[in-house]
Amino acid sequence: MEEMKRNPRIESFLLTLKILFQSPASVFGVVVVLIYIAIAAIDQFDPSLIGLTNVNSLVPNFTIPEPLPPSPAHPFGTVYPGIDIFTGILKAIRIDIGFAFFVVILGAVSGVLIGVISAYFGGWIDEIVMRITDIFFSIPYLVLAIAIGFFLGRSLFILSVGLIIIWWPIYARVVRGQSLAVREQTFVEAARASGVGNSKIMFRHILPNTLAPIFVQFSFDLATIVLTLATLNFIGFAPANAYLPDMGYLSSIGYEYAVIGDWWTIVFPGFGLLLFALAMNLVGDGLRDALDPRLRR
Repeated sequence: MEEMKRNPRIESFLLTLKILFQSPASVFGVVVVLIYIAIAAIDQFDPSLIGLTNVNSLVPNFTIPEPLPPSPAHPFGTVYPGIDIFTGILKAIRIDIGFAFFVVILGAVSGVLIGVISAYFGGWIDEIVMRITDIFFSIPYLVLAIAIGFFLGRSLFILSVGLIIIWWPIYARVVRGQSLAVREQTFVEAARASGVGNSKIMFRHILPNTLAPIFVQFSFDLATIVLTLATLNFIGFAPANAYLPDMGYLSSIGYEYAVIGDWWTIVFPGFGLLLFALAMNLVGDGLRDALDPRLRR
């Protein structure tokens, strides 16, 4: 036990947790995020969620049920075409969080690798990478995502690849800035003088010392990607499977009924989005404080 306490990495991790959980807002955010992740991990996609979608085209004189208000049988009510909103949100959490993690993890890994290589070698490599990132930053990411989907297709996979292409420059820019400072440190110069290879210096000595702001950016981006997918679905830029469970899609079909008084059809899906985005931003703020060197002294 004493050896574990003396381990610098473990001590640093415990200190981070201690500072993170000192804030009630951060604790709230962590609890909510863990609940969402647990739902995403446990729940399974159920095609019966959309079982009433095309029944009216198969059965003559079939009438799609009108939205039902919240009740013991349907805690959040129902929406077209007979979807239980509570069940729909549970399914949407799995889709949204899985999509967000896929995009952000691959975008972050790509950007981190490009950023540390660009900073370490500098010169024309760094200049080209930075100009490419400038081009991406000059175009609103939502517009770029729509353009990519328009030309390559609107499947969920194509949409995720498009967002990965858009997202890596953020991490490349952050890691590059951190790496430029770290590569001038004495321990890096000592490693270079002792004959350590470039790849080992980059990924063993420089990269581990640039990851703190990446974790903060990662938490903010998870919320942003979920909101981006919801926005694309809400404006009708949905993947090829138009009935893919997603909180943005649930909100879009609920909006038509909310304007005539069926408030629950948009309030509950919208609240599900709001709660996750708020929780991830609270976690990001908590991590930013927990990783601040001034608060760790």
